[in-house]
Amino acid sequence: MHLKYSYLILLLALLILAAPHAAGAASGTDFLSRMAEESEIKAIAVVAGVRQVSANSDGTFLQVTFKRVYALSPYTPKLFVGGCKRMDSGWQRRSPDMIYFKPKRGQKVFVTVTTDGGAITSYTPLNRQLDTVIREEPYRIIYSEGRAKVAPSDE
Repeated sequence: MHLKYSYLILLLALLILAAPHAAGAASGTDFLSRMAEESEIKAIAVVAGVRQVSANSDGTFLQVTFKRVYALSPYTPKLFVGGCKRMDSGWQRRSPDMIYFKPKRGQKVFVTVTTDGGAITSYTPLNRQLDTVIREEPYRIIYSEGRAKVAPSDE
């Protein structure tokens, strides 16, 4: 029963992410950036598992388990879960109001999740520069189209 409610909450979060496009909002990417900035979980993590929940015409819904390496936000659990969509097959059609991710088991990423069990709001494979900035200058992280990027320094 608890699992059923978790899926409903995750689906609701994904619908909220899609709402600006459905309503004809001028800047859906700004909304998505704000969702990533306001996410409860911001962490460097390793993808511990990827489970396919369902496959639909607009993508395959995945439940991704992450193992925390470094938390940027307080109260980030050692293991946490986020949901996302991935394009898997030719019969699936990309929805213009959805951001798709391709999580792979063992991949080290910087990820933001609305809340444990909620929607993944950004997913970025980790590189040396991003890792350093997250740990030393986290105020330089900006979000755009489901990815974290490093803003230029003031120097």
